[in-house]
Amino acid sequence: MLYYFAYGSNLHPVRLLERVPSAQWVGRTELRYHRLAFQKRGSDGSSKCDLVRTGEETDGVYGAIYQMDSVHKQALDCFEGNGNGYYDSPLTVELHGKEHSCFTYFAQAAHIADGLKPYHWYKDLVVLGAKHLQFPNAYVRSIELIASVEDPDETRRKHHEQLIEKMVNF
Repeated sequence: MLYYFAYGSNLHPVRLLERVPSAQWVGRTELRYHRLAFQKRGSDGSSKCDLVRTGEETDGVYGAIYQMDSVHKQALDCFEGNGNGYYDSPLTVELHGKEHSCFTYFAQAAHIADGLKPYHWYKDLVVLGAKHLQFPNAYVRSIELIASVEDPDETRRKHHEQLIEKMVNF
C-alpha cells in the first residue's frame, strides 16, 4: 500500500476513484511551508495545480491523504503525466500527530508557465474537493478567486461537467 497526498483536482474521492479504484481516504492535513499555484502548463494548454516550496512558516497547502494499492500507482502516473509535466516525489505529512510518508506530484521546471489560467471545470474540481473535505473557508475562497477561462473543447468540457455533477451529488 502507498500513501498519496492529493492537493489539486484529485482531492474529491469521486474524481480519484475514477482513476484509482483502490483509493481510500485517510484524512485531511496541511503541508506547511508550501503554497498552491496554478502554474503547471497542462497538455490542453491551460494551467494546472502545483506545489511551490516557499519556506515561509505562514504558508500551507491543504490536502488529503489517500491510501492506495501500489499496483494502481502506474495508472495514476499516466493520468498525472508523471515524467511529462509532473514528477512524483516523496514527502512526509502529519495527520493526528502521526507522520505519513506519502508521494505527490510537482510540476517539472520546463512545464511551469506564467500567465496561463485553468479552465473553469478544472478549478471547479479543486474547489469541490476542498469543500467536500471541509478545508478552511479562507483557503477555499482563495481558490475560488483564481481567474479561470472556458475550455474551448466542448467534448472535454462536457465530460468534466458530468464528473462535476457526480461530485456535487455525492
